[in-house]
Amino acid sequence: MSLLDSIRAAKQLRKVGSIAHDASAPSLIVDTLQISNKYDTLVLQANIENWNTLLSEFTPKTILVPLTPAQGTLLLRAYEALESAALAEAIDAAAAQYVRSGKTGAPLVPEESLLLEQLGQEIQTAIDALGGSGCFVKLSSRSPKDAAARSGVFEAHYIRAVQAAVELDDEQRLWILCQSEGAALRFKDAASVVRSLVLSERVWQDMTLAMRHPDTWQQNIILREWQPVPIDMEFRTFISKTRMTAISQYAYQLCSPRLTTAEKLDPAIAAIRTLYEDRLRPILSASPAFADCVIEFGVIPPESEGGEWRAIVIEINPFEETTDGGLFSWTRERQLIEGTEEGVEYPVVRVTERKRTGALAMVPSRWKEVVRRVEGRT
Repeated sequence: MSLLDSIRAAKQLRKVGSIAHDASAPSLIVDTLQISNKYDTLVLQANIENWNTLLSEFTPKTILVPLTPAQGTLLLRAYEALESAALAEAIDAAAAQYVRSGKTGAPLVPEESLLLEQLGQEIQTAIDALGGSGCFVKLSSRSPKDAAARSGVFEAHYIRAVQAAVELDDEQRLWILCQSEGAALRFKDAASVVRSLVLSERVWQDMTLAMRHPDTWQQNIILREWQPVPIDMEFRTFISKTRMTAISQYAYQLCSPRLTTAEKLDPAIAAIRTLYEDRLRPILSASPAFADCVIEFGVIPPESEGGEWRAIVIEINPFEETTDGGLFSWTRERQLIEGTEEGVEYPVVRVTERKRTGALAMVPSRWKEVVRRVEGRT
């Protein structure tokens, strides 16, 4: 589970056997085949292949590197091998090497070596085509952001941020944690991409779901142009029957001063609403699959006073409870999210207006270990 996912879910990692499960994961155990297929369809139709071409003008430049079912199997086998206690020392040593050198070492298991051999050149070509200075990486469904705590990448970013910090109270520490997690998703070479994929439980979960549907297999490694969206300028928006009903601050455990004033919040929300109503809604309305969905927007503030606030589409998620509700509750506020509650002015906008206490207590154990290790020596 990623740091932000854990904070939003307000709980520690849950263990099943040796695997820590992610609250945003696809349902891997279901009561009937009918329920499984229905849920899988909702998840798979939100994959980026189904909307990137439609919205290419409004989302970062994207390159797809196809994954075959055989390569999907290699990802599954690699993760399962790396979950064994026998390889824990090797993973820790590789992470420590990355912290020291900033370089990903030799493959940890044969499956990682095969994936790098088969996909490495195409991944590197895509990275170079996107500018060569780093790009965001995900699979068709989700990113491997949970791998950063195991690979040493998060720790390297956290060390630099802590060393640069003027003071380090809990609020500042939480900001640094979240910003370091975001920075760890910027990849500059193929070896680090493949390492993150084989260490990610999220990838293992998504591959497990995709493998259930070999007849409709469409999985890719997605490389996207890096966009400098501030962590407090990401918003989760709920679309019900093509109507925008709710907008939540994405990293809602963070209290951002600029989001508590209308001077900054209003133009950010206006940029999102304008992009959706004027440009996206006509496009998505033509596709029944996206009449109900959850869209992540990033807002890029102007570089100078009086400049334009610009919104971009980051991703689309299923309109289901497995998609985190942010500052809204799927169970208590379902009618509001669906836009059927009377006497409400839509969309409802929510941001965190006051600093919260105790958020660090909900950080998962792997992230806490990094924090203790770093702060014990800085």
